[in-house]
Amino acid sequence: MNSAGLKYTSGSWQGYIAADWQNTIPELEPWLAAHPGQLVVSYPSREVRRIETPRGVLYAKIIRGLTDPGLTGRDPGSFLKWYCRPSRALATWRISWQILAAGFRCARPVLAVRRRSGCGYPTDIFISEDVQAQALSDRLPQTPAAAADLAAILGRELAAFHRAGFGHGDCILRNLCLDSESRLIFLDNDRSKRLSRFWPFRACRRNLAQLGYSARRLGLPEAFVQKMFSAYAQAAAWPAARTAAETAALLSAISRRLQQRERNLRRKLHRAAPNE
Repeated sequence: MNSAGLKYTSGSWQGYIAADWQNTIPELEPWLAAHPGQLVVSYPSREVRRIETPRGVLYAKIIRGLTDPGLTGRDPGSFLKWYCRPSRALATWRISWQILAAGFRCARPVLAVRRRSGCGYPTDIFISEDVQAQALSDRLPQTPAAAADLAAILGRELAAFHRAGFGHGDCILRNLCLDSESRLIFLDNDRSKRLSRFWPFRACRRNLAQLGYSARRLGLPEAFVQKMFSAYAQAAAWPAARTAAETAALLSAISRRLQQRERNLRRKLHRAAPNE
């Protein structure tokens, strides 16, 4: 037994399945063939399918490599990491149940398995339940009052998440939802993990930078990000001097990244323009 799951074996696939789903998915490959679902993400290294079942909507993530270049042989380092590292699906299973057990919201795991080919190359599958909520990137605030409320929620909830010892792997608005109680739901936890005992704030700062950059890229103003950082600092009980220093450093880093993105876009457009 692992958290709320049972050991699961289907052909060469091995891992865990939620106890209340074991009768629904007795054999993985025949079940996937009978439930192809709708392809919502498609890259050579991974795909995500939305699958409707009588018990509700599921999302199945099939991971074939760490990155596209690693899968195609253009990045040997990425290939070796994926080949040698433990299963990402099983890691997602463990951290998701830990997040839920700590009182936070995330997609409830249904199944996590890995198999290796004859030459040892791994493929992972992670299936989770639909959280039945819209990503924050698709429901941006439309009024100043709504923006202030969202900034306060993001700062407060992320501080609580960090205080509980968790760091999110990709903390952007697309991977966050709100439930009916205005609590954050953390999606896409395949790189989320427990904070390091030695450098815990490194991951916390990274999450703040990711979230601030995500908000600015989607068109929210710097004032929104400042309010979010202020709410985080208040929830984390930072002194005023630290709040000012950290906020200034984060806003500066986000501004530099936005400027670099603009330069990269201009270079790309210039290369694509026909020669006169």
